[in-house]
Amino acid sequence: MRWTVVETGEWEELRHCPECSRPWLTVWPEETEGVPLLCRPHPDSVRRLRDVDRATTLRKYCLARLEEHFGELKEHKIPCKKVDCERKRIRGSGYCLEHLIAQRFGRHLAKLDRGQESDTEPLVEPPDDPLDDPSDEH
Repeated sequence: MRWTVVETGEWEELRHCPECSRPWLTVWPEETEGVPLLCRPHPDSVRRLRDVDRATTLRKYCLARLEEHFGELKEHKIPCKKVDCERKRIRGSGYCLEHLIAQRFGRHLAKLDRGQESDTEPLVEPPDDPLDDPSDEH
């Protein structure tokens, strides 16, 4: 049974399963010299390598490798060492999870640019749209 290669990149290939036709991403991480990683790309409807969300697709791999090194990934109450980062440090490290991923696997795999998750309300409320006001009768 042969897997059709849809597209080839420098360290990765997008393939289709011959039985179910679902896409799969084959990645050869630079730090390993063995078997490549085979994972389901995100989003599921991906048709080209440029459409793959690598941070989401390879996140489980990154987390597993970090757990091998640090054990269970638990946060401390102390903030990350990176300037202006308010995320909590991972036990055994000076950095938060996202900065650890960026440091060890590359910034492109960390979710740093997606904003910090917080429980606080946004500082600036978006303006009301006058078209959505039900009390306004024209």
